[in-house]
Amino acid sequence: MSYYYKKYLKGSPDNNRRHRCNNEWHRHHCKRRCDDDCERPDFDDRPAFGTVTGAITTTSTTPVTLPLNNLVSPSRNISVAPGGGLTILESGKYFITFTATASSTLPIPSVTYTINAGGFVQTVTSPAGTGTATISLVRYLRRGDTVTVTATTAAGTTINATLSVAKISSRFSEKDFH
Repeated sequence: MSYYYKKYLKGSPDNNRRHRCNNEWHRHHCKRRCDDDCERPDFDDRPAFGTVTGAITTTSTTPVTLPLNNLVSPSRNISVAPGGGLTILESGKYFITFTATASSTLPIPSVTYTINAGGFVQTVTSPAGTGTATISLVRYLRRGDTVTVTATTAAGTTINATLSVAKISSRFSEKDFH
């Protein structure tokens, strides 16, 4: 038996194992041995999801934030933002889905929707005449990020929209997406 194996069996601390940890929080704050599944305190695997709906009739052609304030499916890790949208209360990788239907008494104009998700901006356009738009994307969001949607269209257009956000995993960091 090797000297190091005997030392391991006796229960002596293995500082080298602790220093190989990839989790920055665990390495500097935890006194226990490091395992591959160690977590930060703001990460966990509890469900984080939310769906909000809302409707608005535009009065001008300037961009307007959609009032997505009606919470359909609640979760304690997602909350409704005061201006409309969803606020993330737990960091992780999220699946974001947005659907909208526009209607008008005149021919339905094109509508441009802009999704703002924690500094990330994605635009989707509903072609004139159809009035529908759908988009799905996956983004890493941090605690405190807000997902909102703005719309730009002609005056007198009624928009009904739904925004859903669901956490896929919290075991990733932002650097995994670059």
